[in-house]
Amino acid sequence: MFAGRGIALPGFGVTVLVVVGAFCLGIAAGWATGLVPDLVRAEPSPSPSASPTPSLVAEVDPVLPSMEPITRELTQDDRDAGVTTTSVTRQADGTFTVVPGSGIPDDDAGDVRWVSVAVEDGVTADVAAFKAYVIETLNANRGWGTGHSLQFVPTDGVADYRIVLASPYTAAVLCPDTHVTVEPGAIDTASDEPAPSPTPSTTPADSPWSCGQDGVIVVSMYNWTAGFPAYADDYVSARAYLLNHRLGHLTGRADVECAGGRADVMVIQEDSVPAGCEVNPWPNPDAPEDFPIPSPSPTPVPDSATA
Repeated sequence: MFAGRGIALPGFGVTVLVVVGAFCLGIAAGWATGLVPDLVRAEPSPSPSASPTPSLVAEVDPVLPSMEPITRELTQDDRDAGVTTTSVTRQADGTFTVVPGSGIPDDDAGDVRWVSVAVEDGVTADVAAFKAYVIETLNANRGWGTGHSLQFVPTDGVADYRIVLASPYTAAVLCPDTHVTVEPGAIDTASDEPAPSPTPSTTPADSPWSCGQDGVIVVSMYNWTAGFPAYADDYVSARAYLLNHRLGHLTGRADVECAGGRADVMVIQEDSVPAGCEVNPWPNPDAPEDFPIPSPSPTPVPDSATA
């Protein structure tokens, strides 16, 4: 076709050069196309970073009570409560792990209060036994739910009340005053789902979230193991007092005085009780230890059947 019009074709060498040049030009264009967006981008791409977490480092060293060495032998009651050693770590990791496991409310019992249990990492304890012991103590018939008026059901999710087992240092940082009382308010009706749980303060040293405002009870591992002087060697009652007294504050009950006789559970009973008073770890000490389950009355037999 070209020859008919007098047009001469280029030589073979020229053709090769054109093809190679076009190939190189295509590669260069592709490289430039990828480079241009980086040159015109206003800001570099964001890179993922870890979210900040609240610090448990106190701005002022907490005031720790005197902690004498615990030299007694452990008993089965101690092991049932999750105590595995008398050597208590003064300051653990400052982070917490929720003990897994949830219960099912009893349709025949009272209003539901969901309870979660967490243990500070670095604290030596049988965490499953500790959780079971706490739930059993809260549900004791001499406690706040006497007569099945309340039932405390374990959960590893959001909860109405949270029990935290911590080292003495961390307990003092989180809760410098264990006797702060929550303002009483309306009690929600029972439900089968846990109520939303408040978020801990990001500055626990300034706003201790464990002192009731967020429904949290912080238990020092030292107190849980050593008990309280007022209870001498009755460690079971000392633990019951610790939980019931603190739970009383979460339900709006303030500390009271004891004039004599058996102390109210809301009397401070740690170092001692006033003269003439007796320690008492239960809100309803006169209730039977176990709530009686009524048995059906026997059906009377007609006279004709006995004849």
